[in-house]
Amino acid sequence: MRIDYKVYEGLGALRRNAALSVGLFVISFLSSCASQVASNQPLQLVSGSAPVYPARLKSEGVGGLVTVAYDVSDEGKVENLRVIRSEPPGLFDAAASQAVASWQFKPQIRNGIAEPVLGLTSKLEFRAP
Repeated sequence: MRIDYKVYEGLGALRRNAALSVGLFVISFLSSCASQVASNQPLQLVSGSAPVYPARLKSEGVGGLVTVAYDVSDEGKVENLRVIRSEPPGLFDAAASQAVASWQFKPQIRNGIAEPVLGLTSKLEFRAP
């Protein structure tokens, strides 16, 4: 049996080129996906403190729930913080507000641009020991 080496070498070059093309396509596709992820990201909490349970209320076994509303700026800072509900009224408002005010977010990104997020609410629960 006779093998034409020029044809065989041509097939090898074709395979190498095809493998290179597929490799470049995969790299291009993955970088495209990575840039999509980088250009659109949801708001993400990155740091901040938990609420400090007021010592007197803790020793008395008093628990409560505070709901706060706030916005997050395009820099990831909490703004327009306000208590919208608290049970029992007023007892844990300051502790909840101080905690939420300390929160820092990685801002929401849409089409590669940081955007503020408005009208968020969070419930902070203080469980009696």
